[in-house]
Amino acid sequence: MADDLCTFGIFELARLYREKQVSPVEVVEAHLRRCDRLNPVLNAFLVVLRDSAMEAARAAESLFRAGVDLGPLQGVPVSVKDIIRVRGTRTTAASKVLLEEDLDQEDAVVVRRLRAAGAILIGKTNLHEFATGDPDPAGPFGLVQNPRRVGYHPGSSSSGAGAAAAAGLGVIAIGTDTGGSVRIPAYLCGVSGLKPTTGRIDLEGIIPLSWTLDTVGPLARRVRDVGVSWAVCAGRPIARIELMDPGAANFLESQDRPVRRWRLGIPSSNFFSPLQSAISAAFENTLKVLGDLGCQLMDFDPPGFGEMPDLTMTITQAEGSAYHERYRHREHLYHSAFRERVFPGREMKAMDYLAARRRQLELQQEWGKAICGFDALVMPSGPALAPPHGVDKLEFQGQSSPIRPLLSRFTRPASLLGWPALTLPNGVSEEGLPTGIQFLGPPDSEERLLVLGHRLEEALEWVKRFPIEPRFP
Repeated sequence: MADDLCTFGIFELARLYREKQVSPVEVVEAHLRRCDRLNPVLNAFLVVLRDSAMEAARAAESLFRAGVDLGPLQGVPVSVKDIIRVRGTRTTAASKVLLEEDLDQEDAVVVRRLRAAGAILIGKTNLHEFATGDPDPAGPFGLVQNPRRVGYHPGSSSSGAGAAAAAGLGVIAIGTDTGGSVRIPAYLCGVSGLKPTTGRIDLEGIIPLSWTLDTVGPLARRVRDVGVSWAVCAGRPIARIELMDPGAANFLESQDRPVRRWRLGIPSSNFFSPLQSAISAAFENTLKVLGDLGCQLMDFDPPGFGEMPDLTMTITQAEGSAYHERYRHREHLYHSAFRERVFPGREMKAMDYLAARRRQLELQQEWGKAICGFDALVMPSGPALAPPHGVDKLEFQGQSSPIRPLLSRFTRPASLLGWPALTLPNGVSEEGLPTGIQFLGPPDSEERLLVLGHRLEEALEWVKRFPIEPRFP
């Protein structure tokens, strides 16, 4: 069936293409038909690039026939968040402010790298206005639905990317992450997502929220697919794929190496208070599995954790409001949530911004010293399951917490530090809502996190348990 072609990852497609069992045209057609069927429900895509995608699919098929092999992404359907410029499209950032802008004249650097690797861009995904992380039910494009349970929050702000990856609307979805906007949709939608080391992927051609904190990151149903797409987006060399050996990326050739005796830091217990019961149960089970893999679980005391949300907000408000000065004449077009969250930066004193930046640098040094002796840190991706749309607060363990800061509680440290962080599914609640586990490491430790994530993914087998067909209440 056509939908079966939408379940395959990079390595399955690579083998099928090179063995001539299926063609890029067939695969892209299957994904476009699936978009036609599901996007009216999920609202994951703002635009589906049907004509250009089919043209690229025919070109990829011709290259395969001619014996030209561009690597593992050749013929693979991908999407990008509509804050990333794509030649010939209007990048809206899901805001009324940009609805009348000219079409993009050039691709963003990350789009050029994906195209050069043979990836086929099938569309641009929905998001929260200018990547602020606030869903706007009155916005020009409406809310994205969580495929794991329609009617529920898919995460912020790369919400369309999370929904697209989970529902098989493309193999890879490229999002952006400033405080968790790749990792939160990934964990709420039950897929994997990587926030790379800040600065390792070129941001040219991407509308900024915060120059200091912004990153680009991939989401996919499989950790290996996340790893290959990260390498391509970062401009790293990828080895030619072998038909019967999925070790396509140089760094993934050792993906199956043992993680025995790896030292994993588990933040102190008050760091995790409170957690919903499903999150806590999945986390404890995951720690047991990591122990069974031979990892050494050790206590880790995170320095300055309580300061991180306010520091992140200060930096984001200062830098975000500075960028948006160019649209002051269109201020009435911004949603109220964006204005309330970003525009206080207009009144911020320079000394307050500089103090936050200085404290950011101090925390980077403190965490760098604290992680010595550890291979990675382990924590839940978030403290709560996906809430229903329209719910502003969650109550559990006798506490009521606003959703936005709650869901980003465990993602902000990596963003403020500039560290890479990988999230992947590690459980599911009785309601069918995913839970997530997150690995953090010091700058440039992506490969280590991907190896650990791949080994855990194999042990937990959640890829096999989460179908791509949406679930309705």
